[in-house]
Amino acid sequence: MYVAKHFEIPDDYLTGLLGRVRAGNLVTIHESGPQATFVPFHLETRGTGQVLVTHLMRINPQAVEPVTGPALAIIDIDDAYVSPAWYATNKDLPNVPTWDYITIHVTGEVRFTADPGAALEAARELTSRMEPPEVLEAVGEEKLRKMARAIVRAEIAVEKIQGKAKASQNRHPDDVKSLLAHLEREGETELVRYLREVALPHATERFGMIHDLRMGRRLPTSAAE
Repeated sequence: MYVAKHFEIPDDYLTGLLGRVRAGNLVTIHESGPQATFVPFHLETRGTGQVLVTHLMRINPQAVEPVTGPALAIIDIDDAYVSPAWYATNKDLPNVPTWDYITIHVTGEVRFTADPGAALEAARELTSRMEPPEVLEAVGEEKLRKMARAIVRAEIAVEKIQGKAKASQNRHPDDVKSLLAHLEREGETELVRYLREVALPHATERFGMIHDLRMGRRLPTSAAE
């Protein structure tokens, strides 16, 4: 994934986002071509490494056909349409509409495990993040084991994580402020949080540096003369 420098997600923030990941697309390559399935995900730390865990239907060709290369998990965190009318500077500098978003790409070797016990464990782990234990207890072990025979566990041994947040941080800070104010009226989202905590400070710092350079404050004396 191409990521411009100013759209990179800070490492500490990326770690937090990964901990809140719920679902995404699992993409694998096979002799027949690429295949993708939308699945729930959760990230596990094992020793010094990380593993992205999910499950999918046992009859899914993606879990049956041999994989010919690394897998890719595409996890779209949040997105929003951005009208140029929401930018504070649009009256003086008309602009075009755009789309802001936060996405994470995880790559690594994928392993499918057909053992029903392992598949059920994956399903339990994922469910525990969303529901209290009594939800699965009410279903009963016999029914759960029967259902587990229809799914397989899938794990991506994480080799590379890329995070990209296009959140108007390359624009004037006044534009980021006005965009933030507009989106805040629609509720608290991951994109709103990112605009507030990362994009606005970045835009403010960037604009300040550009302003200083234009004023010659950071240029050598010989260059300023």
